[in-house]
Amino acid sequence: MAPLTLAACSPAQELRGNLPDPSAVAQITPGKTTKVEVTKLLGSPSNISTFDTGTWYYIARRSVRDALSEPQLVAQTIYVVQFDDAGVVKSFQQQDNNDTEVAMIPRTTPASGKELSLIEQLLGNFGKFANSDDKKKTGGGGP
Repeated sequence: MAPLTLAACSPAQELRGNLPDPSAVAQITPGKTTKVEVTKLLGSPSNISTFDTGTWYYIARRSVRDALSEPQLVAQTIYVVQFDDAGVVKSFQQQDNNDTEVAMIPRTTPASGKELSLIEQLLGNFGKFANSDDKKKTGGGGP
């Protein structure tokens, strides 16, 4: 009865993502394995690079959740598969527990068009109000 009581108190573990079988991972050989073979061995990737579709990511996270707390990351494994133009594995990397913070760049992307200063905006609006007052005095602006 005691083991059942202890099992009920242990935190729940959650596995998210795609954690391939280690024997399947061992079969991937750079310079030989193709995209089709990688898909058969590892399944669909968790993510494909936005800017380089020849880079696939297999991401798996294991976390523990106590009764009332947020999940705590216990382990993370990322497999990075890069393919050449012929669809053959160029490089294969495994990264374990990589929790590196990514620094965001604070710059803004400029929009097309003319940027108006505060004074230009005020003077530009002043002309609009002056013209609308003249139209009211003359009974409209149309013929």
